[in-house]
Amino acid sequence: MANAQTIADIQALTARYAQAADRRDVAMLLSTLTVDAEVIMPGSSIKGHEALGGIPAILDSMFEQTQHKIFNQTLSINGDRAEGETYCTASHLRLKGDGSREVEDWNIRYQDQFACIDSIWLFEQRELIVDWVEIRPAMLFGEQF
Repeated sequence: MANAQTIADIQALTARYAQAADRRDVAMLLSTLTVDAEVIMPGSSIKGHEALGGIPAILDSMFEQTQHKIFNQTLSINGDRAEGETYCTASHLRLKGDGSREVEDWNIRYQDQFACIDSIWLFEQRELIVDWVEIRPAMLFGEQF
């Protein structure tokens, strides 16, 4: 049975990954991943630190801002390995060609595999499954329609 500290460590890891993506912080993102980790997305995958370090730039090229909100997480922990499912809503703010903005909310279930290396929990693999997307108009705080 997993102890409370292990669960807390994995939950903190998940929050740091989301924060790194939203802040476009390459060093923080890589600190959450094993050297040969793989992130699987619909239609593609990225493997290894060198390639995974490009994720913040990819997000920056696609969206003005992102905000990942983490919800329930189930974990199965076996020694220095674990697997789980992490629910997330990722909000993506996009500037459209006409100057207006829209937000795309991706309702995600990550299928996660973790490894504990030198007493630090890291992602070995994250598979992003998008259940549905909601798109709606958006504005920045202080703007008027």
